[in-house]
Amino acid sequence: MKVQELRELLRSADRPLLEKAFTEIYKQFRKNQKEDIDQIIQNILSGKETEKAKPVSALDFDKLEQEILFFLENAYAQNYFVPNRTIPKNQRPKWRFLLKNYLKELEKIPVENENYGKSVELMTKLYTMLCDACCQYLFSTEDPFRSIGWQQQDLFQVLVKKTFAAGYTRENISALLQLAVCDGLSMESMHIDQETAFVWALKTADAKYMALEEAKKLAEEKKLALAEPGLHSNRQYTFEEAINHLCEIILLISIALAEPDTGIKYFFKNFRKPTKEVVLYYALDLIDLAEDDALWIKVYEDGTRRKIKPRESLQQAYLEKKNMA
Repeated sequence: MKVQELRELLRSADRPLLEKAFTEIYKQFRKNQKEDIDQIIQNILSGKETEKAKPVSALDFDKLEQEILFFLENAYAQNYFVPNRTIPKNQRPKWRFLLKNYLKELEKIPVENENYGKSVELMTKLYTMLCDACCQYLFSTEDPFRSIGWQQQDLFQVLVKKTFAAGYTRENISALLQLAVCDGLSMESMHIDQETAFVWALKTADAKYMALEEAKKLAEEKKLALAEPGLHSNRQYTFEEAINHLCEIILLISIALAEPDTGIKYFFKNFRKPTKEVVLYYALDLIDLAEDDALWIKVYEDGTRRKIKPRESLQQAYLEKKNMA
């Protein structure tokens, strides 16, 4: 609804219902968003004017950029984690407050700002660093996303939105794809969270087709890497999982394009699991996400015709969906 319509609705509402509606809306905000909203609420209720965000000047942005690059350099050098002479001991635990503020400032920069492109690059570097910090100790935490009060999928969604706000290109689609399938994962997140955030942000058919091509290209690169002699088992696992996540993205995009057959065929050919039944399970789980019961039933029945015996939970789900069809 429009702002004026909302105001008219609020004027006629009973106070208990108004309080309940306001409370429910407040619950929808992320923890890091509430810090700003709390101040706005307090200002309004105390009769103060709310402060409008000031545009970031070129000088301010240059300073912010240098601070972020300095922060990243020291993070990767583990200077916020191990003894060193660059970051004093009493300053090392403050990395989380620095990072939260950097993300807050970058998120505020509008697309029309001359430094918007650089702001997206810096946010991408900070997000990548957080993913890396999930795999190695850069800070004194095993889950850096939780430490800064962000759900990984929420921050990735912000990054995707800001990246695509400047337009769809092969470069930014490929970069986001690699981040969506990277092995740096918060304890509170799963790859599918990042995958769906990426796929649902592809608003045009052209963007979806471009993403399909880039995903298949990236999957082929991972396959070539797997074929290299003497590959360490950990690296092999990482590449195989990346291929699986790319297969999931390809299937989801194919469904979104109303061309599921090609996506399903690619999925069953390239998804790396020990048995066809497990592959079927993952495919049906993705189709459930897309909320396409007719396709779910079709893929299930195609699987059984190919002598795949689904697990009991899938058999039960099939009966329920058939009864509702």
